[in-house]
Amino acid sequence: MSDEKKLKIEQSKTNDVLFCRLIGWLDPNTSPELLKQLDLKDVKTLIIDMKDVEYVFSAGLRAFMQIQRMIDSTGGTLKLINVADTIRSIFEYTGFESMLEPKA
Repeated sequence: MSDEKKLKIEQSKTNDVLFCRLIGWLDPNTSPELLKQLDLKDVKTLIIDMKDVEYVFSAGLRAFMQIQRMIDSTGGTLKLINVADTIRSIFEYTGFESMLEPKA
């Protein structure tokens, strides 16, 4: 059995809104899979639920930066919701806090 961390990606699309739920780790092995699986065709709003994300490595941050660029190029919006405080601090420290939903 492998110790390798996994990422599960669940997606649902309604009109031009794509809701994506991530479960697991965003690391150098799983981040390319996220980029590959996201279908951003005709998407104006991408909401990524981070409730079950355990950790985000720098490769995960790069993936979100690429996703942000793709969404920006179509005039769309990216929002990360339900981000744990430990992961939120990584986004804030690296200057990516604009992707985060405001804290309640």
